[in-house]
Amino acid sequence: MKTVDAKGKLCPVPLIMTKKALTELQENESMDILLDNETSLSNVSHFLNEYKMQFSVEKQGKDMTIHVNKTGIIPDNAKAEDFCAIPDKSISGYVIMIKSNRLGEGAEELGEILIRGFINTLPDIENKPDKIIFLNSGIFLSLKDSSVLESLKKLESYGIEILVCGTCLDYYNKKDQLGAGHISNMYDILESLTKASKVIVP
Repeated sequence: MKTVDAKGKLCPVPLIMTKKALTELQENESMDILLDNETSLSNVSHFLNEYKMQFSVEKQGKDMTIHVNKTGIIPDNAKAEDFCAIPDKSISGYVIMIKSNRLGEGAEELGEILIRGFINTLPDIENKPDKIIFLNSGIFLSLKDSSVLESLKKLESYGIEILVCGTCLDYYNKKDQLGAGHISNMYDILESLTKASKVIVP
């Protein structure tokens, strides 16, 4: 049986993966779609209902499996991305702004442990940020030798934009050591902050 593993993917990726897999199935063949958030479940279910697919949903904790039987036909011109539940595009989701390579006040070593834990947990939460912005000494977390580099690259693979302050990289002479995200300027950073529905500063 075909399995589509769309866990950790942001819309429209689960929908595109589902459409592609269904077009490769013969009539009445079955497949499983693996998801890990309610938004994807809702979007994919809407897509399957639209094209008359029989399916059932099984939930185990945060993991969800849609068992699908191909009973309908998907037109060649069907756009899976049209089934994304997207908020008003004039206002984006929330943004995280990281201004330091430590979290909180007090012991420096503890602050470094906490910020690592904060970033390493982000790929696992359901409601991920739209963007992460690194300023001042926070830019050290985005460098090639960063202990959170793997998590940042994973977040990028989910479609989360990472903006790193170019002026800050120049100040610390670290521009050639950037390991994740892309170099940004204050205009783009301010645009991102003003359009966000919420800004979190850990």
